[in-house]
This record gives sequence, structure tokens and C-alpha cells, in this order.
Amino acid sequence: MHEERVNVGKYEMNVRFFNESNCDEVVVLIHGIPTNSHLWDNVIPYLKKGYAVLAVDQIGYGKSDRAPYYDLPLPKQADYILRVLDHFDIQCAHFIGHDLGGGIVQILAISRPERVKSIIVIDGVCFSNWPLPKVVSIRYPTANEFKPSPLFIERMLREGVYHPTMLTPNLIKKFTAPFNTLTGPEELTQASLALDHHQTEDLVPYLCNIKCPATLLWGQHDRYLVPYWGLLLHQAVPHSVFKIIPDASHYSMIDQPSIVSKEFLEHLARA
Repeated sequence: MHEERVNVGKYEMNVRFFNESNCDEVVVLIHGIPTNSHLWDNVIPYLKKGYAVLAVDQIGYGKSDRAPYYDLPLPKQADYILRVLDHFDIQCAHFIGHDLGGGIVQILAISRPERVKSIIVIDGVCFSNWPLPKVVSIRYPTANEFKPSPLFIERMLREGVYHPTMLTPNLIKKFTAPFNTLTGPEELTQASLALDHHQTEDLVPYLCNIKCPATLLWGQHDRYLVPYWGLLLHQAVPHSVFKIIPDASHYSMIDQPSIVSKEFLEHLARA
């Protein structure tokens, strides 16, 4: 694995590249709010055995540059990620997106189909099911519990897992540390202000045009984006596969890494 900051225009995006020599088959992993590329740490060992794996920190998250809200919407994040692929001379890849990342892979599949081999949306934003009230609350906090902070992030993570023991102190630190700075609260607020459900709702008329293989995975007990949305997306995307991850909540790759990895690999084999 090597870690690198890639210029994507006005900003630099931090990426971690595993099994880079296998650039014919690249899997791009895209996280959501308030996490970063470490969301995938428990599934990367399964994927890197047969694929090159590119795990990105979206602009505004992890070790990537911070930016004002107007440079953080999902369509711009999609463009930044394509610039990362250009940097590594990757013409086409498989994309896996969680939460906000699920919206980004929909955008890529519709707007840049020539760059997309296949997509997986796992517990992802779609239609008008976001931003979550919890995420909106930090824009104008009315109580201490809503103030953007590492504690807010930890609470959001703890409420989004089914198996609390899988959310280790080390993993929590990987998600909270990037915002545990003097400017962290404002950076988290900017990330929230960038979110608008029209970024996916405007895609709805075009979901039927997605031709690449698509798999939709949802945690059985996802309390943030309930599985109903996965079923609705399945009905809109032709020939897609929809599966429920048992005994998992919103962060199903944390709750059930082996099951999620198995589904990832089965999708990639089909694709």
C-alpha cells in the first residue's frame, strides 16, 4: 500500500492504493459523512487479494484538503475522484460507495458511464432520503448535543452500528481525529452545508439508463437510511441486485465485514 495526496484542481485528495500493480481491475472505495477511507479497513484485506483497491478521502474529510461547502457537493466530489483516476492513468474502474459515496457512484454511472465498469451502493443516499436530520442539526445547533465535534461523530457512529464491539476505540479515533482540531467544528459544518437531496433526486429520471452491473446492499437494521430505499433503488436501476446484510445497521461493513466482503467479491466476479 502507498498513500499519496493527489492534486484534483484547487485541492489535494488523500488516497491509499493497495495492490497497485493490478491496474486492469481497480475498485474505488468512497465513504460518506462523517467518516473517511478507514471505513473500509476491514474489507480491504479481502479485496486486495484479487484487485487493485483505491480508497479515497473525499475533499473535506480525512487527510484531504478542507474546502467551503460550495466545493463539497456530490457532483464535485465525483469529478475530484475522476481526476484521481486520471492521475493514475485508470480509464475505467469498479466503484463502491457508502452513504454519500452511494450517491457519488450513481452520479458517475449516469454522467460518466464510460469510466464505470460496475457499481455497488451500500447503505447509500438516493432519491430524497438525505441529508439526515442528525447531519442537518449541526448546521445551526440548538443544543450542545448537536454541536459539531468529535463527540458528535462518535455518537453518530455508535448509533449506526448493530454490533457495538466492532466499533473499536482505534477505529473511532481514525474518524474523529481529522476533525479534532481548532477548525474541525467549522469544517464539519461546511461538510453538512454541502448536502442537498436534489443532488440525487435529479438523477431519478436517468436511473433507468444505468447499464453497468449494479448491486445494492443494505444493513438489515439501518436506522439512518432504512432498507426500503435500497428496494426502491433496485426497482429503478435495471437488472440490479438487491441484498440485505443480516444483523447490520448503517455501517454494515463495520458490523459484518466478512459478509459484506463476500458480497463485494461476488458482485465483482459477475461484473
